[in-house]
Amino acid sequence: MSLSSILSLRNIRRLVAIPYFLILVFIFIDFSNTLSSDWIRGLLFVQFTPSLIQFLKFGGLLATGFLLVLFLTLLFGRIYCSALCPLGILQDIITRLRPKRPRFKYFKPWNWFRYSLLAIVTLSALLGWLFLLNVLDPYSLAGRIFSDFFRPVYYWLNNVGVKVLGLFNSYYLHEVSFITMPWKSIIITAIIFVSVIVLAWRFGRLFCNTLCPVGALLGLVSKFSIFKLVIDKNSCSACKRCVRDCKASCIDVNNKQIDFSRCVACYNCIGSCNENGIKYRLNWKKAESPVAASEATNDSRRAFFATAIGLASSAFVLSSISALAKNNSKESSSRAGSKKNSRKAPITPPGSNSFSNFNSACTACHLCVSVCPTHVIQPSVTEYGFWGIMQPHMDFHSGFCNFECTKCGEVCPTGAIRPLELETKKRTQLGIARFHRGNCIVHVDRTECGACSEHCPTKAVHMVHYHGLLIPEVRDELCIGCGACEYACPTTPYKAIYINGNGEHAIAELPEDTDEGPRKSTLEDFPF
Repeated sequence: MSLSSILSLRNIRRLVAIPYFLILVFIFIDFSNTLSSDWIRGLLFVQFTPSLIQFLKFGGLLATGFLLVLFLTLLFGRIYCSALCPLGILQDIITRLRPKRPRFKYFKPWNWFRYSLLAIVTLSALLGWLFLLNVLDPYSLAGRIFSDFFRPVYYWLNNVGVKVLGLFNSYYLHEVSFITMPWKSIIITAIIFVSVIVLAWRFGRLFCNTLCPVGALLGLVSKFSIFKLVIDKNSCSACKRCVRDCKASCIDVNNKQIDFSRCVACYNCIGSCNENGIKYRLNWKKAESPVAASEATNDSRRAFFATAIGLASSAFVLSSISALAKNNSKESSSRAGSKKNSRKAPITPPGSNSFSNFNSACTACHLCVSVCPTHVIQPSVTEYGFWGIMQPHMDFHSGFCNFECTKCGEVCPTGAIRPLELETKKRTQLGIARFHRGNCIVHVDRTECGACSEHCPTKAVHMVHYHGLLIPEVRDELCIGCGACEYACPTTPYKAIYINGNGEHAIAELPEDTDEGPRKSTLEDFPF
């Protein structure tokens, strides 16, 4: 193999894409905190959508990764799609797994569809409605696949390894527990994953050039790229080998043209051409004829304004449906009491400040779900209503918010969860515990318990005398809504104490007895 073939653009792309992809997958499946939060933020710096959202909401140099991507696209084309987009790389891997080499065909572009979809997604995101972006953003889709499917497999392999090594008296690995996610969220991610597999297996990068809003935007920018792939009309023999290898289906051999707006910079075509008929070179685009340019502009304007009018006319309907969905998300009645337990507001992670702020910035990539050590952060199904489906929420039946942990805010790439100093986080009030006496075994069974008070880290839940026993009482001003009491409560299926979410996070007071200090809660010392 010659040096020129080793240093080909295709191999350089692979040398960048494969290590980056593997590290990104490891970020989502790792349970041992191998990589620091700074490393994680650095690796996610170039992810387009999270960077753009964070920049628009908060600004700052650390949120300018999308500008770097735009600059690279303006220079070289859509190299983000081939070397940095996790979903794009995953599709390439799926395509390579085919036992028979795929043979692609040229497809005419659906520009009217992908640019209209881009306009709809952009406008809805600017209005603070991220549902469509969450469904179509490639980074977030890949994150959910890694977190919801790859991570459980990694946990299982680790625990199998523990047992195998134990046979040889080796204890290099340690067993880890995994909290199963809601089955409905797993089904949603499964549908997405299967769809990605089918599309990539059969059509290569069809998703990237039809549905992906990031791909459509970068496609617009790549039309003005300084370096482009072009067909040398004198060398091309129209053998169509390049067409069969083009996963973007963007090479029109009959007219000897490459639709560079759809090219994902895989560079397979260069290696497949035996006549050296495809070159990557400086290419200043010739000006279009006035008539063609005018027609293209008018088509784009018509598509955009039609989309904008449709969105505007449906904005009131969407907001009404969303409000109705949120108002209908109530908990079922308690089995032991006559009163219903209902949360007045969804409970969002510490650092999100409020539900509205979180909902307008979270793309549901599930990175916070992956890094949460107590598994309290889980994908939502009905907790935020339909339009917030798959965005993470605090599920105190799965775990509790560790008093000493700030991990979720440190790794969130969009700023939906802002980083908090540990002392600030310890006083951030996500909600307030509510005691339902009708469910408590002290009241129902006349037996001692006190699990909720024992595990309250701020002493907000304390015990008072009740018919010769002790029963919980909540001091609202001290409660931070960490959920340790709800998680520790042994009653099933409904809890005797639960967290009522704050619409906006507040600041709790410090305990009066500062000498003793807040108590720490750990999973290991839970008695139930």
